[in-house]
Amino acid sequence: MSKYDKYLSGIFSDDNFYKTGNELNQILQRKFQITSSNARKVISRATSKGTIKSSHPITFGNGQYVYFNNKSSLSMNVIKEISKKNRPPVYHLLNLLESNEGIISYYEGLKITASPLRKDKEKSNTLNEILYMLKYLGVIETKKDIGITYIFLSSVKNNVISLMYHHKNNMVMDCFFIPDIRGWLIKHNFIDNKYVVYRNQNSPSKGGEHNNYIWDAFGYTNTTGYNTVLGNSVERDEKKTLVVLDIVIHRSYMSCDVQGFLRRVQAVRSSATKERKILPVAVYQEISAHAYSQLKTLGFIMLNLGTIFGENIYPIIQKIKEIKSSIQFEWGTPEEIVENVDATLFEMEESGQSINLGNMKGDLFEVLMYPLIKLIHPNASIERGKVLKRTENDGTHREYEYDVIVRDFQNEEIIIYEFKGRKSHIEIPLNPYDKPHTVKWFFNTTLPFAREELQKQNSFPVKGCYITTAKFSSDALKVLNEINTHKNVKPETHDVFYDGGKLLKLLEDARETHTINVLKKYYIHEE
Repeated sequence: MSKYDKYLSGIFSDDNFYKTGNELNQILQRKFQITSSNARKVISRATSKGTIKSSHPITFGNGQYVYFNNKSSLSMNVIKEISKKNRPPVYHLLNLLESNEGIISYYEGLKITASPLRKDKEKSNTLNEILYMLKYLGVIETKKDIGITYIFLSSVKNNVISLMYHHKNNMVMDCFFIPDIRGWLIKHNFIDNKYVVYRNQNSPSKGGEHNNYIWDAFGYTNTTGYNTVLGNSVERDEKKTLVVLDIVIHRSYMSCDVQGFLRRVQAVRSSATKERKILPVAVYQEISAHAYSQLKTLGFIMLNLGTIFGENIYPIIQKIKEIKSSIQFEWGTPEEIVENVDATLFEMEESGQSINLGNMKGDLFEVLMYPLIKLIHPNASIERGKVLKRTENDGTHREYEYDVIVRDFQNEEIIIYEFKGRKSHIEIPLNPYDKPHTVKWFFNTTLPFAREELQKQNSFPVKGCYITTAKFSSDALKVLNEINTHKNVKPETHDVFYDGGKLLKLLEDARETHTINVLKKYYIHEE
Protein backbone atom coordinates (compact mmCIF):
# COMPACT_ATOMS: atom_id res chain seq x y z
CA MET A 1 0.00 0.00 0.00
CA SER A 2 1.40 3.38 -1.01
CA LYS A 3 1.94 6.16 1.49
CA TYR A 4 -0.98 7.99 -0.08
CA ASP A 5 -3.35 5.04 0.22
CA LYS A 6 -2.21 4.41 3.79
CA TYR A 7 -2.87 8.03 4.71
CA LEU A 8 -6.27 8.11 2.97
CA SER A 9 -7.34 4.82 4.61
CA GLY A 10 -6.46 6.32 7.96
CA ILE A 11 -8.33 9.61 7.65
CA PHE A 12 -11.39 7.94 6.10
CA SER A 13 -11.61 5.17 8.74
CA ASP A 14 -14.53 7.03 10.35
CA ASP A 15 -17.82 6.18 8.61
CA ASN A 16 -19.03 9.76 9.08
CA PHE A 17 -15.91 11.39 7.67
CA TYR A 18 -16.20 12.90 4.19
CA LYS A 19 -14.51 15.55 2.07
CA THR A 20 -15.37 17.28 -1.19
CA GLY A 21 -12.87 16.97 -4.04
CA ASN A 22 -11.45 20.45 -3.46
CA GLU A 23 -11.09 19.90 0.29
CA LEU A 24 -9.35 16.54 -0.17
CA ASN A 25 -7.06 18.00 -2.84
CA GLN A 26 -5.91 20.76 -0.50
CA ILE A 27 -5.33 18.28 2.37
CA LEU A 28 -3.04 16.16 0.14
CA GLN A 29 -1.15 19.21 -1.13
CA ARG A 30 -0.39 20.33 2.43
CA LYS A 31 0.44 16.85 3.74
CA PHE A 32 2.75 15.69 0.93
CA GLN A 33 3.81 19.02 -0.61
CA ILE A 34 2.50 18.02 -4.04
CA THR A 35 0.79 20.02 -6.77
CA SER A 36 -2.95 20.21 -7.25
CA SER A 37 -2.67 18.16 -10.44
CA ASN A 38 -0.77 15.37 -8.65
CA ALA A 39 -3.27 15.43 -5.78
CA ARG A 40 -6.11 14.86 -8.27
CA LYS A 41 -4.20 11.83 -9.66
CA VAL A 42 -3.73 10.42 -6.14
CA ILE A 43 -7.46 10.78 -5.46
CA SER A 44 -8.36 9.19 -8.80
CA ARG A 45 -6.07 6.17 -8.25
CA ALA A 46 -7.29 5.68 -4.67
CA THR A 47 -10.88 5.70 -5.86
CA SER A 48 -10.15 3.24 -8.70
CA LYS A 49 -8.47 0.82 -6.28
CA GLY A 50 -11.33 1.07 -3.78
CA THR A 51 -9.25 2.68 -1.05
CA ILE A 52 -11.94 5.35 -0.77
CA LYS A 53 -15.37 5.76 -2.35
CA SER A 54 -16.67 8.57 -4.51
CA SER A 55 -20.19 9.97 -4.98
CA HIS A 56 -19.69 9.73 -8.77
CA PRO A 57 -21.74 10.51 -10.85
CA ILE A 58 -23.38 12.77 -8.24
CA THR A 59 -21.75 16.14 -7.68
CA PHE A 60 -22.19 18.63 -4.85
CA GLY A 61 -21.67 22.15 -6.17
CA ASN A 62 -19.18 23.28 -8.84
CA GLY A 63 -18.92 19.76 -10.22
CA GLN A 64 -17.34 18.37 -7.05
CA TYR A 65 -17.60 14.74 -6.01
CA VAL A 66 -17.65 13.79 -2.34
CA TYR A 67 -15.26 11.14 -0.98
CA PHE A 68 -15.91 8.87 2.01
CA ASN A 69 -15.16 5.52 3.70
CA ASN A 70 -14.99 2.63 1.20
CA LYS A 71 -17.25 0.42 3.35
CA SER A 72 -20.04 2.91 3.89
CA SER A 73 -22.47 5.07 1.95
CA LEU A 74 -23.52 8.69 2.35
CA SER A 75 -26.03 8.91 5.18
CA MET A 76 -28.93 11.36 5.26
CA ASN A 77 -27.14 13.52 7.84
CA VAL A 78 -23.96 13.63 5.79
CA ILE A 79 -25.85 14.54 2.59
CA LYS A 80 -27.64 17.32 4.47
CA GLU A 81 -24.36 18.60 5.92
CA ILE A 82 -22.67 18.66 2.51
CA SER A 83 -25.71 20.19 0.78
CA LYS A 84 -26.17 22.94 3.37
CA LYS A 85 -22.97 24.57 2.12
CA ASN A 86 -22.71 23.35 -1.46
CA ARG A 87 -26.31 22.75 -2.69
CA PRO A 88 -28.79 24.67 -0.48
CA PRO A 89 -31.93 23.65 -2.45
CA VAL A 90 -31.16 19.99 -1.76
CA TYR A 91 -30.65 20.78 1.93
CA HIS A 92 -33.99 22.63 2.13
CA LEU A 93 -35.81 19.76 0.40
CA LEU A 94 -34.41 17.18 2.84
CA ASN A 95 -35.15 19.47 5.78
CA LEU A 96 -38.79 19.79 4.74
CA LEU A 97 -39.12 16.04 4.21
CA GLU A 98 -37.72 15.27 7.67
CA SER A 99 -40.03 17.75 9.38
CA ASN A 100 -43.13 16.67 7.43
CA GLU A 101 -43.48 12.95 8.27
CA GLY A 102 -41.08 12.07 5.45
CA ILE A 103 -43.40 13.08 2.60
CA ILE A 104 -44.18 16.13 0.44
CA SER A 105 -45.66 16.64 -3.01
CA TYR A 106 -43.74 17.40 -6.20
CA TYR A 107 -45.47 20.81 -6.15
CA GLU A 108 -44.03 21.60 -2.72
CA GLY A 109 -40.66 20.35 -3.96
CA LEU A 110 -40.78 22.94 -6.76
CA LYS A 111 -41.47 25.66 -4.19
CA ILE A 112 -38.90 24.68 -1.58
CA THR A 113 -36.02 24.15 -4.06
CA ALA A 114 -37.02 27.19 -6.18
CA SER A 115 -36.70 24.99 -9.24
CA PRO A 116 -37.72 26.36 -12.64
CA LEU A 117 -40.46 24.49 -14.47
CA ARG A 118 -38.25 24.35 -17.56
CA LYS A 119 -34.46 24.49 -17.55
CA ASP A 120 -33.53 27.99 -18.72
CA LYS A 121 -29.98 28.38 -17.44
CA GLU A 122 -27.12 25.91 -17.43
CA LYS A 123 -26.47 26.43 -13.72
CA SER A 124 -30.10 26.12 -12.60
CA ASN A 125 -31.14 22.63 -11.56
CA THR A 126 -34.64 21.36 -12.27
CA LEU A 127 -36.42 19.44 -9.55
CA ASN A 128 -36.14 16.26 -11.64
CA GLU A 129 -32.34 16.61 -11.63
CA ILE A 130 -32.34 17.02 -7.84
CA LEU A 131 -34.64 14.01 -7.42
CA TYR A 132 -32.42 11.89 -9.69
CA MET A 133 -29.48 12.72 -7.44
CA LEU A 134 -31.30 11.79 -4.23
CA LYS A 135 -32.77 8.62 -5.74
CA TYR A 136 -29.30 7.54 -6.87
CA LEU A 137 -28.03 8.06 -3.33
CA GLY A 138 -30.92 5.92 -2.02
CA VAL A 139 -32.41 8.71 0.09
CA ILE A 140 -35.79 9.33 -1.54
CA GLU A 141 -38.38 7.72 -3.80
CA THR A 142 -41.38 9.05 -5.71
CA LYS A 143 -44.87 7.74 -6.33
CA LYS A 144 -47.81 9.09 -8.34
CA ASP A 145 -51.41 8.71 -7.17
CA ILE A 146 -54.56 10.31 -8.64
CA GLY A 147 -52.62 12.99 -10.51
CA ILE A 148 -50.32 13.95 -7.61
CA THR A 149 -46.64 13.01 -7.51
CA TYR A 150 -45.32 12.47 -3.99
CA ILE A 151 -41.69 12.63 -2.86
CA PHE A 152 -40.91 10.57 0.23
CA LEU A 153 -37.92 9.37 2.22
CA SER A 154 -36.95 5.78 1.52
CA SER A 155 -37.15 5.15 5.26
CA VAL A 156 -40.97 5.63 5.25
CA LYS A 157 -41.82 3.62 2.11
CA ASN A 158 -43.60 0.90 4.10
CA ASN A 159 -46.19 3.46 5.24
CA VAL A 160 -46.33 5.51 2.07
CA ILE A 161 -49.97 4.73 1.14
CA SER A 162 -51.41 6.11 4.38
CA LEU A 163 -48.93 9.01 4.30
CA MET A 164 -50.08 9.96 0.78
CA TYR A 165 -53.75 10.04 1.82
CA HIS A 166 -52.94 12.12 4.87
CA HIS A 167 -50.72 14.51 2.93
CA LYS A 168 -53.37 15.01 0.23
CA ASN A 169 -55.60 16.39 3.00
CA ASN A 170 -52.79 18.69 4.11
CA MET A 171 -52.41 20.00 0.56
CA VAL A 172 -56.14 20.66 0.34
CA MET A 173 -55.97 22.50 3.68
CA ASP A 174 -53.24 24.81 2.31
CA CYS A 175 -55.53 25.63 -0.64
CA PHE A 176 -58.79 25.85 1.30
CA PHE A 177 -58.38 29.43 2.50
CA ILE A 178 -56.79 30.87 -0.66
CA PRO A 179 -60.02 32.19 -2.27
CA ASP A 180 -60.95 33.98 0.96
CA ILE A 181 -57.38 35.26 1.45
CA ARG A 182 -57.57 36.57 -2.13
CA GLY A 183 -60.86 38.32 -1.31
CA TRP A 184 -59.36 39.87 1.83
CA LEU A 185 -56.32 41.15 -0.06
CA ILE A 186 -58.54 42.68 -2.74
CA LYS A 187 -60.82 44.22 -0.13
CA HIS A 188 -57.85 45.84 1.63
CA ASN A 189 -56.25 47.01 -1.64
CA PHE A 190 -53.17 44.77 -1.47
CA ILE A 191 -53.99 43.46 -4.96
CA ASP A 192 -56.48 44.42 -7.66
CA ASN A 193 -59.17 42.02 -8.82
CA LYS A 194 -58.48 42.12 -12.56
CA TYR A 195 -55.99 39.27 -12.77
CA VAL A 196 -55.36 36.90 -9.88
CA VAL A 197 -54.13 33.33 -10.41
CA TYR A 198 -54.14 30.92 -7.49
CA ARG A 199 -53.82 27.29 -6.45
CA ASN A 200 -57.14 25.48 -6.13
CA GLN A 201 -58.12 22.83 -3.58
CA ASN A 202 -59.51 20.62 -6.37
CA SER A 203 -56.08 20.70 -8.04
CA PRO A 204 -53.72 21.09 -5.05
CA SER A 205 -50.68 19.99 -7.06
CA LYS A 206 -51.07 22.81 -9.56
CA GLY A 207 -50.14 26.42 -8.76
CA GLY A 208 -49.97 29.63 -10.72
CA GLU A 209 -47.08 29.83 -13.21
CA HIS A 210 -45.21 33.09 -13.68
CA ASN A 211 -41.76 33.58 -15.23
CA ASN A 212 -41.12 29.81 -15.26
CA TYR A 213 -41.74 29.39 -11.50
CA ILE A 214 -44.80 28.33 -9.53
CA TRP A 215 -46.66 30.32 -6.87
CA ASP A 216 -49.56 29.62 -4.54
CA ALA A 217 -51.08 32.82 -5.92
CA PHE A 218 -50.04 35.93 -7.79
CA GLY A 219 -51.62 39.16 -8.92
CA TYR A 220 -50.81 42.84 -9.32
CA THR A 221 -51.20 46.02 -7.31
CA ASN A 222 -50.87 49.78 -7.61
CA THR A 223 -50.73 50.10 -3.83
CA THR A 224 -47.14 51.17 -3.28
CA GLY A 225 -47.72 54.28 -1.22
CA TYR A 226 -48.98 57.57 -2.63
CA ASN A 227 -49.67 57.08 -6.33
CA THR A 228 -48.59 60.05 -8.47
CA VAL A 229 -49.96 58.53 -11.68
CA LEU A 230 -53.74 58.85 -11.58
CA GLY A 231 -56.45 57.02 -13.47
CA ASN A 232 -56.26 53.68 -15.26
CA SER A 233 -53.83 54.71 -17.98
CA VAL A 234 -51.41 52.39 -19.71
CA GLU A 235 -48.59 54.20 -17.93
CA ARG A 236 -50.15 53.35 -14.57
CA ASP A 237 -50.63 49.69 -15.51
CA GLU A 238 -46.98 49.40 -16.50
CA LYS A 239 -45.99 50.62 -13.04
CA LYS A 240 -47.96 47.88 -11.29
CA THR A 241 -46.18 45.76 -8.73
CA LEU A 242 -46.23 41.98 -9.05
CA VAL A 243 -47.65 40.41 -5.85
CA VAL A 244 -46.58 36.80 -5.16
CA LEU A 245 -47.96 34.73 -2.28
CA ASP A 246 -46.52 31.80 -0.36
CA ILE A 247 -49.23 30.12 1.72
CA VAL A 248 -48.64 27.36 4.29
CA ILE A 249 -51.48 26.48 6.66
CA HIS A 250 -51.19 22.79 7.61
CA ARG A 251 -47.77 23.12 9.33
CA SER A 252 -45.42 25.74 10.71
CA TYR A 253 -43.81 28.12 8.20
CA MET A 254 -40.06 27.41 8.39
CA SER A 255 -36.72 28.86 7.36
CA CYS A 256 -36.57 26.51 4.36
CA ASP A 257 -39.90 28.00 3.16
CA VAL A 258 -38.42 31.49 3.39
CA GLN A 259 -35.36 30.47 1.39
CA GLY A 260 -37.41 28.76 -1.33
CA PHE A 261 -39.69 31.79 -1.55
CA LEU A 262 -36.76 34.23 -1.63
CA ARG A 263 -34.89 32.33 -4.37
CA ARG A 264 -38.01 32.30 -6.57
CA VAL A 265 -38.50 36.03 -6.05
CA GLN A 266 -34.84 36.66 -6.91
CA ALA A 267 -35.10 34.47 -10.02
CA VAL A 268 -38.14 36.38 -11.30
CA ARG A 269 -36.46 39.70 -10.65
CA SER A 270 -33.25 38.70 -12.45
CA SER A 271 -35.15 37.27 -15.45
CA ALA A 272 -37.34 40.34 -16.01
CA THR A 273 -36.54 42.20 -19.24
CA LYS A 274 -37.33 45.50 -17.53
CA GLU A 275 -37.37 46.49 -13.89
CA ARG A 276 -40.40 45.05 -12.11
CA LYS A 277 -41.27 45.76 -8.51
CA ILE A 278 -42.24 42.64 -6.55
CA LEU A 279 -44.25 42.44 -3.33
CA PRO A 280 -43.81 39.02 -1.63
CA VAL A 281 -46.50 38.02 0.89
CA ALA A 282 -46.16 35.02 3.22
CA VAL A 283 -49.37 33.68 4.80
CA TYR A 284 -49.22 31.12 7.60
CA GLN A 285 -50.97 29.72 10.64
CA GLU A 286 -47.77 29.25 12.66
CA ILE A 287 -44.19 30.38 12.01
CA SER A 288 -40.80 29.51 13.51
CA ALA A 289 -38.85 32.29 15.23
CA HIS A 290 -36.04 31.98 12.67
CA ALA A 291 -38.42 32.21 9.69
CA TYR A 292 -40.16 35.22 11.27
CA SER A 293 -36.85 37.01 11.74
CA GLN A 294 -35.77 36.25 8.16
CA LEU A 295 -39.03 37.50 6.61
CA LYS A 296 -38.89 40.68 8.69
CA THR A 297 -35.29 41.35 7.66
CA LEU A 298 -36.13 40.77 3.99
CA GLY A 299 -39.03 43.22 4.17
CA PHE A 300 -41.63 40.66 3.05
CA ILE A 301 -45.22 41.13 4.16
CA MET A 302 -46.14 38.59 6.86
CA LEU A 303 -49.79 37.68 7.40
CA ASN A 304 -50.82 35.35 10.18
CA LEU A 305 -54.15 33.67 9.37
CA GLY A 306 -55.42 34.95 12.69
CA THR A 307 -54.62 38.51 11.60
CA ILE A 308 -56.84 38.08 8.55
CA PHE A 309 -59.72 36.10 10.02
CA GLY A 310 -59.37 36.52 13.78
CA GLU A 311 -58.05 34.12 16.41
CA ASN A 312 -61.22 32.00 16.25
CA ILE A 313 -60.07 30.75 12.85
CA TYR A 314 -57.94 28.05 14.53
CA PRO A 315 -60.77 25.86 15.88
CA ILE A 316 -62.42 26.31 12.47
CA ILE A 317 -59.29 24.93 10.78
CA GLN A 318 -59.33 21.91 13.09
CA LYS A 319 -62.99 21.21 12.37
CA ILE A 320 -62.44 21.48 8.62
CA LYS A 321 -59.57 18.97 8.87
CA GLU A 322 -61.91 16.57 10.65
CA ILE A 323 -64.65 17.07 8.05
CA LYS A 324 -62.29 16.51 5.11
CA SER A 325 -60.90 13.34 6.71
CA SER A 326 -64.36 11.98 7.55
CA ILE A 327 -65.43 12.21 3.90
CA GLN A 328 -62.18 11.05 2.31
CA PHE A 329 -61.81 8.01 4.56
CA GLU A 330 -65.55 7.31 4.98
CA TRP A 331 -65.30 7.88 8.72
CA GLY A 332 -68.40 8.58 10.78
CA THR A 333 -72.07 8.62 9.91
CA PRO A 334 -73.87 11.16 7.66
CA GLU A 335 -75.35 12.66 10.84
CA GLU A 336 -71.84 13.22 12.24
CA ILE A 337 -70.81 14.97 9.01
CA VAL A 338 -73.81 17.31 9.25
CA GLU A 339 -73.06 17.90 12.94
CA ASN A 340 -69.47 18.88 12.14
CA VAL A 341 -70.59 21.27 9.39
CA ASP A 342 -73.15 22.80 11.77
CA ALA A 343 -70.47 23.32 14.45
CA THR A 344 -68.04 24.84 11.93
CA LEU A 345 -70.62 27.28 10.55
CA PHE A 346 -71.49 28.23 14.13
CA GLU A 347 -67.81 29.01 14.85
CA MET A 348 -67.68 31.15 11.69
CA GLU A 349 -70.75 33.12 12.75
CA GLU A 350 -69.43 33.56 16.30
CA SER A 351 -66.06 34.79 15.01
CA GLY A 352 -67.79 37.44 12.90
CA GLN A 353 -65.92 36.18 9.84
CA SER A 354 -68.74 34.50 7.89
CA ILE A 355 -68.64 37.27 5.26
CA ASN A 356 -64.84 37.10 4.84
CA LEU A 357 -65.06 33.29 4.71
CA GLY A 358 -67.72 33.24 2.00
CA ASN A 359 -65.89 30.74 -0.21
CA MET A 360 -65.43 28.42 2.74
CA LYS A 361 -69.15 28.65 3.43
CA GLY A 362 -69.77 27.55 -0.15
CA ASP A 363 -67.41 24.60 0.31
CA LEU A 364 -69.21 23.58 3.50
CA PHE A 365 -72.48 23.57 1.58
CA GLU A 366 -70.94 21.00 -0.78
CA VAL A 367 -69.96 18.90 2.24
CA LEU A 368 -73.51 19.25 3.61
CA MET A 369 -74.88 17.85 0.36
CA TYR A 370 -72.60 14.80 0.48
CA PRO A 371 -74.87 12.75 2.81
CA LEU A 372 -77.87 13.65 0.61
CA ILE A 373 -76.07 12.41 -2.51
CA LYS A 374 -75.16 9.19 -0.66
CA LEU A 375 -78.83 8.79 0.26
CA ILE A 376 -80.06 9.36 -3.31
CA HIS A 377 -77.39 7.05 -4.76
CA PRO A 378 -76.80 4.32 -2.13
CA ASN A 379 -74.89 1.97 -4.43
CA ALA A 380 -72.83 4.35 -6.49
CA SER A 381 -69.28 5.57 -7.00
CA ILE A 382 -68.89 9.19 -5.86
CA GLU A 383 -65.95 11.44 -6.83
CA ARG A 384 -65.51 14.91 -5.33
CA GLY A 385 -63.47 17.73 -6.88
CA LYS A 386 -62.77 15.84 -10.09
CA VAL A 387 -60.87 17.66 -12.86
CA LEU A 388 -61.46 16.64 -16.49
CA LYS A 389 -59.06 17.94 -19.12
CA ARG A 390 -58.01 17.58 -22.74
CA THR A 391 -55.93 19.24 -25.44
CA GLU A 392 -57.92 20.41 -28.47
CA ASN A 393 -56.81 19.90 -32.08
CA ASP A 394 -55.53 23.47 -32.23
CA GLY A 395 -53.29 22.83 -29.21
CA THR A 396 -55.37 24.78 -26.66
CA HIS A 397 -55.76 23.18 -23.26
CA ARG A 398 -59.22 22.89 -21.68
CA GLU A 399 -60.05 21.68 -18.20
CA TYR A 400 -62.99 22.01 -15.81
CA GLU A 401 -63.51 21.10 -12.17
CA TYR A 402 -66.64 19.25 -11.07
CA ASP A 403 -68.08 19.35 -7.56
CA VAL A 404 -69.36 15.76 -7.61
CA ILE A 405 -69.49 13.03 -10.26
CA VAL A 406 -71.74 10.07 -9.42
CA ARG A 407 -71.65 6.76 -11.28
CA ASP A 408 -75.04 5.26 -10.48
CA PHE A 409 -74.78 1.58 -11.39
CA GLN A 410 -78.36 0.81 -10.36
CA ASN A 411 -79.88 3.33 -12.80
CA GLU A 412 -76.97 2.98 -15.24
CA GLU A 413 -76.21 6.68 -15.53
CA ILE A 414 -73.58 9.24 -14.57
CA ILE A 415 -74.78 12.44 -12.86
CA ILE A 416 -72.67 15.61 -12.73
CA TYR A 417 -73.62 17.77 -9.74
CA GLU A 418 -73.04 21.53 -9.51
CA PHE A 419 -73.41 23.01 -6.00
CA LYS A 420 -73.71 26.69 -5.14
CA GLY A 421 -74.07 27.59 -1.45
CA ARG A 422 -75.15 31.22 -1.73
CA LYS A 423 -77.41 33.54 0.23
CA SER A 424 -81.04 32.78 -0.54
CA HIS A 425 -81.79 36.27 -1.93
CA ILE A 426 -79.08 36.03 -4.61
CA GLU A 427 -80.23 35.25 -8.16
CA ILE A 428 -78.23 32.90 -10.37
CA PRO A 429 -78.45 34.24 -13.93
CA LEU A 430 -79.08 32.31 -17.14
CA ASN A 431 -76.24 33.80 -19.24
CA PRO A 432 -73.54 34.00 -20.36
CA TYR A 433 -72.45 30.47 -21.18
CA ASP A 434 -68.73 31.39 -21.09
CA LYS A 435 -68.73 32.86 -17.55
CA PRO A 436 -68.76 30.73 -14.36
CA HIS A 437 -71.68 30.76 -11.88
CA THR A 438 -74.41 30.91 -14.54
CA VAL A 439 -76.93 28.26 -15.55
CA LYS A 440 -75.63 28.08 -19.13
CA TRP A 441 -72.04 27.80 -17.93
CA PHE A 442 -73.01 24.45 -16.41
CA PHE A 443 -75.55 23.11 -18.90
CA ASN A 444 -74.00 24.51 -22.11
CA THR A 445 -70.27 24.41 -21.32
CA THR A 446 -69.00 22.20 -18.50
CA LEU A 447 -71.69 19.47 -18.63
CA PRO A 448 -71.27 18.84 -22.41
CA PHE A 449 -67.49 18.72 -21.90
CA ALA A 450 -67.88 16.12 -19.14
CA ARG A 451 -70.25 14.12 -21.34
CA GLU A 452 -67.71 13.99 -24.16
CA GLU A 453 -64.86 12.95 -21.86
CA LEU A 454 -66.71 10.45 -19.65
CA GLN A 455 -68.45 8.65 -22.48
CA LYS A 456 -65.02 7.81 -23.89
CA GLN A 457 -64.57 5.66 -20.79
CA ASN A 458 -68.13 4.55 -19.98
CA SER A 459 -71.26 3.71 -21.96
CA PHE A 460 -73.63 5.20 -19.34
CA PRO A 461 -75.46 8.41 -20.35
CA VAL A 462 -74.15 11.55 -18.61
CA LYS A 463 -76.77 13.76 -16.96
CA GLY A 464 -76.70 16.86 -14.76
CA CYS A 465 -78.14 18.46 -11.65
CA TYR A 466 -77.70 22.04 -10.37
CA ILE A 467 -78.36 22.50 -6.63
CA THR A 468 -78.22 25.85 -4.88
CA THR A 469 -79.48 27.60 -1.76
CA ALA A 470 -80.00 30.75 -3.85
CA LYS A 471 -82.75 31.39 -6.41
CA PHE A 472 -82.69 31.32 -10.21
CA SER A 473 -83.60 34.33 -12.35
CA SER A 474 -86.94 34.15 -14.17
CA ASP A 475 -85.35 33.48 -17.59
CA ALA A 476 -83.09 30.85 -16.01
CA LEU A 477 -86.12 29.10 -14.47
CA LYS A 478 -87.85 29.03 -17.84
CA VAL A 479 -84.84 27.31 -19.45
CA LEU A 480 -84.34 24.93 -16.50
CA ASN A 481 -87.95 23.77 -16.66
CA GLU A 482 -87.46 23.08 -20.36
CA ILE A 483 -84.22 21.14 -19.71
CA ASN A 484 -86.06 19.13 -17.04
CA THR A 485 -88.16 17.52 -19.81
CA HIS A 486 -85.08 16.21 -21.63
CA LYS A 487 -84.46 12.56 -20.75
CA ASN A 488 -80.83 12.80 -21.90
CA VAL A 489 -80.16 15.40 -19.14
CA LYS A 490 -82.68 14.64 -16.36
CA PRO A 491 -81.57 11.97 -13.86
CA GLU A 492 -83.87 9.00 -13.31
CA THR A 493 -84.70 9.76 -9.67
CA HIS A 494 -84.85 13.58 -9.43
CA ASP A 495 -84.92 16.91 -11.28
CA VAL A 496 -82.10 18.74 -13.04
CA PHE A 497 -82.30 21.75 -10.72
CA TYR A 498 -83.08 22.71 -7.11
CA ASP A 499 -83.22 26.21 -5.71
CA GLY A 500 -83.47 26.88 -1.97
CA GLY A 501 -87.19 26.13 -1.76
CA LYS A 502 -87.08 22.93 -3.86
CA LEU A 503 -84.00 21.74 -1.95
CA LEU A 504 -85.80 22.06 1.39
CA LYS A 505 -88.74 20.07 -0.03
CA LEU A 506 -86.35 17.36 -1.29
CA LEU A 507 -84.78 17.14 2.16
CA GLU A 508 -88.20 17.05 3.85
CA ASP A 509 -89.19 14.08 1.68
CA ALA A 510 -85.92 12.40 2.68
CA ARG A 511 -86.57 13.28 6.37
CA GLU A 512 -83.21 15.02 6.69
CA THR A 513 -84.32 17.34 9.50
CA HIS A 514 -80.86 18.28 10.78
CA THR A 515 -79.67 19.32 7.31
CA ILE A 516 -82.83 21.41 6.86
CA ASN A 517 -82.16 23.21 10.16
CA VAL A 518 -78.55 23.94 9.17
CA LEU A 519 -79.63 25.34 5.80
CA LYS A 520 -82.27 27.56 7.42
CA LYS A 521 -79.78 28.85 9.99
CA TYR A 522 -76.92 29.70 7.64
CA TYR A 523 -78.10 29.76 4.02
CA ILE A 524 -81.85 29.93 3.34
CA HIS A 525 -83.63 32.73 5.18
CA GLU A 526 -87.32 33.55 5.13
CA GLU A 527 -88.10 36.76 3.26
